[in-house]
Amino acid sequence: MKFKCCEYLLNEIVFSLSAVTPCCCSPNPAYEMKFLSNFNGKLFDVNKYIEQRNIYISQFKDNIIPKSCIGCNKVEEKDWNEEPKIKRIIITNSTKCSCNCIYCSLVNIGHQTKIELNTRKAYDIKPVLYDLYKKNLIEENCIITVGGGECAELPQGELDYIIYIASILKCRLEILSSGMFYSKTIENALTTQNCILKISTDSGNKKTFEKIKQVKTFDRTWKNLKNYIQKSKRNKNSQVVIKYIILPGINDNINEAKSFIKKCRSIGCRKIEIAIEYLYFEKIKNNSIPKSIKETLSILLSSNFDISFEGQVQEYVRNNIG
Repeated sequence: MKFKCCEYLLNEIVFSLSAVTPCCCSPNPAYEMKFLSNFNGKLFDVNKYIEQRNIYISQFKDNIIPKSCIGCNKVEEKDWNEEPKIKRIIITNSTKCSCNCIYCSLVNIGHQTKIELNTRKAYDIKPVLYDLYKKNLIEENCIITVGGGECAELPQGELDYIIYIASILKCRLEILSSGMFYSKTIENALTTQNCILKISTDSGNKKTFEKIKQVKTFDRTWKNLKNYIQKSKRNKNSQVVIKYIILPGINDNINEAKSFIKKCRSIGCRKIEIAIEYLYFEKIKNNSIPKSIKETLSILLSSNFDISFEGQVQEYVRNNIG
């Protein structure tokens, strides 16, 4: 049947701090869609998930679009396969992180303090994943994204188990990290299976890096990145992706973009990802592109790296730069 809907609603599942949602916009208080609320890691109630999923699908069929989905480029009209198969799992249940990024969505959007985030006990994701696997809900070749928090600071054995489940199902694994801690577990994933590691440095300049991250780990982070790249099984396929999140008044200028590119080249990086700080992007995405953002993007886009974009930034770049 042809109707307006979203691939995230149909085929994605996000394990956030205390809810299971269809989209990683869940830190936003305005995001009202939840498959399960007050989730604490108990065994996944498949019937409740499918029931709530079907309610949302029916609303979309009736052209009742949730406010938080209006304007999203993922909402499109086409013939959708409504079979409840999970093609992407995003794991963000842990919030412990020794980094202190000024753009942290859990602080700026979720309105939690770093003390709260670093001391809260996350539920155990392992039995939940195993339950989904045994109930045949996860599609083979699914994408599993591990975020947080800092995945290198997960409880012992948790990241190993996620990687194990990914290997059984031949999943593509995406690991999001600050890079400030070197992880042998991540190294093993990069060397043995289909794994992408994304690390946001946002700068090739030490002073700017420390202003954004609010930790003095510039040299260590870039050293860890270089080691991950050297250990990668298929670096020619850009397994290690270095991310540049554009922040107004901080790294939205030509010099910062050039220093980032130079640093990436010096360690053998092949792929970068471009993002724009979430709250700022919400303000500018429907307006003409600011000069500083356009200049920064132009430098990054001319770098000859393999380039990807976060979320709606690709469409924004296409509409404003071409």
